[in-house]
Amino acid sequence: MAIRPYASAPGRIVAPGPPRPRDRLLVAYGWAIGPLLAGYLFLDKAFAYIHLPGTPVFIGETALALGIGGLVASTGYLRAPLRDEALLAVLLLFLLWGTIRTVPGLSAYGIDALRDAALWYYGLFAIVIVAALARSPEILDRLWAGLSRISPWLLLWLPLAVVLVPLSARAPNVPFSDVSILSHKSGNAGTAALLVIAGLWLTPRGRVSGRAGWTMLGLLVLALVATQNRGGLLGALAGASVWLSFHHDRLRLVAKAGAVAAVALTLFSLLAVDVPVPGLQGRSFSTSQLMNNVLSLAGSANAPGNLDGTVDGRQQLWGRVIERQIDEGEMLDGAGFGPNLASEVGVYDEGTTKLRNPHNSHLNILARMGVLGFGLWGALWLGWYWRLIGGARRLGRQGLRTRRQTAALCLTVATTVLVSTFFDPQLEGAQVAALLWTVFGVGVAVTSRGTWFRPPSERAGPDVVGAGGG
Repeated sequence: MAIRPYASAPGRIVAPGPPRPRDRLLVAYGWAIGPLLAGYLFLDKAFAYIHLPGTPVFIGETALALGIGGLVASTGYLRAPLRDEALLAVLLLFLLWGTIRTVPGLSAYGIDALRDAALWYYGLFAIVIVAALARSPEILDRLWAGLSRISPWLLLWLPLAVVLVPLSARAPNVPFSDVSILSHKSGNAGTAALLVIAGLWLTPRGRVSGRAGWTMLGLLVLALVATQNRGGLLGALAGASVWLSFHHDRLRLVAKAGAVAAVALTLFSLLAVDVPVPGLQGRSFSTSQLMNNVLSLAGSANAPGNLDGTVDGRQQLWGRVIERQIDEGEMLDGAGFGPNLASEVGVYDEGTTKLRNPHNSHLNILARMGVLGFGLWGALWLGWYWRLIGGARRLGRQGLRTRRQTAALCLTVATTVLVSTFFDPQLEGAQVAALLWTVFGVGVAVTSRGTWFRPPSERAGPDVVGAGGG
């Protein structure tokens, strides 16, 4: 089975002229963002921790600095998007408020304040990709082609990545860090698998060879993830619901998927499938663990191997963080960036570096940026969803298939991440935040009514392929 790379129809791509010297950094960012996201999808935290020896600047921040340098050198490419897109103004307000809440913590907490501030400053990925698309719209074609190329390799690797995590303590570390090369979060693997599955069915240029088989392999990844991480399972289910809503024959696809899943679960249950992992501690990769996790989502307190302990721990942490805000009078503007919220409320030991937040990125925004910051956060995403859902319908009517399918993929990925990050602080790390914010910016571009973004596939008129999904 081979996946054919996405390519625009012959004669449709119009190569841009050589970049002006001042545009080269922005163009370079456009070339770099695809490999950067691919590195995160394959290696997760291990790739995120690649950095220059003796510096706290990691590969994501390095790429972001490249993009910001391109913005500074070529500010003109951001003027039209800022003029036409009100969502970008809301995003800039969110970034400004994050800056205001970070500055006071720099003197007291130093580098810890900057690390915590990643929660908001990774939003710059959205600003930079918008400017890069305004300069080089063909980046969109390149991102689709890149996703097509890496999809089979990613689906082959992800099952191993999830199963090998328990062996991470015995694996080598990323150079100049204490992070194992096998430290791949199961929830992040689920996001990567769903991205590939949705990409296979939403690709703008026709049917992908063997996609049913590759989809089954992706579902295997999601099943492995579901044994380890209920947040990842919920996120994948939410994202899959969005993806299916864009499929032209969704009822038949759901029926087929349900039948296959029922047969598979029945066989696995009868065979008591259990993936043996030497030295495994914690949740097993087994059918029984999968069923326990699913039952726990339904609130079955009497399910074998009940997992309510972790739920209670999270709820206790969330409740104490809110109580702390109320007691300290910080509900309006938040605690700022720098304090270790997990240890300050007494749920984790004082001085711990493993967790510095409420284990929920949305609640972390409320805790650190207050009601003001959380209000901007909510307005930002509500506006984005309103924009993309309406935009996808309009693009379908106009026959702009590439844009419509891209908007559908952006909605799928964003929904997966935003749901799973209720249970896991994913937005505090670049390995997920870079993907989410890039998806945000790409979504703004493809649904724009302005003339600042016009991909090469549109220069000969609307796409000739029908606008239906899949």
